[in-house]
Amino acid sequence: MATNSAAGSSGRIWVVEEGERRSPGIIHVVMMALFIGIGIVVGTLGSLAIPIGFVSAFWPGQAVQAVGSIWFGAWGVIAGMFFPFISNAMSGSAPIPVSAAYLPANFIQGFLAVAAFKLLKGDPRLLTARDWTIWVVFGVLVANFVGAFWGTYVLSWFGLITDQARIPALLGWTFGNSIPSLIFGSILLKYVTPMVIRSKAFVKGWWA
Repeated sequence: MATNSAAGSSGRIWVVEEGERRSPGIIHVVMMALFIGIGIVVGTLGSLAIPIGFVSAFWPGQAVQAVGSIWFGAWGVIAGMFFPFISNAMSGSAPIPVSAAYLPANFIQGFLAVAAFKLLKGDPRLLTARDWTIWVVFGVLVANFVGAFWGTYVLSWFGLITDQARIPALLGWTFGNSIPSLIFGSILLKYVTPMVIRSKAFVKGWWA
């Protein structure tokens, strides 16, 4: 059960305190590049692990998209947009034009997570049941469903799957992203966020 102090602090993590100065810097560029690199490795290994046609049954890359965006704002969203494009090319899981068409879905899968925490004033340290609800509903389920909806539309548009195969692909994509995202993303948020928020790289707004 969350304590009163934990409940009261939830959401304060995004407040710029009086006298606090925050601006974009080289540290944010470095972290964006780092998360692109991490995402490429995780995304490529996930795509190769349990592929089902053009869909992976266990893709932990979405955890990197969501968590990176929550920690580093727009820098994380940008990293989450582009590392799947590179990992898809490396793993051969999707043709380059298809990977390019996935970009809006990649954007959504990172953006929804951070937008939900900021707008609903959730705490990514997952201190309360409300914080967990924001994470699971928006950062995992909604983000992955919207991403899968767009992704399967792209596959159908390019003629890589039939309209009849779109629903099974949608379900496989949603759960294939949601399960590893919930597992790995929750661990990272719960146990690594306390260290990240003490660093200069943590983004309270969108760019700093």
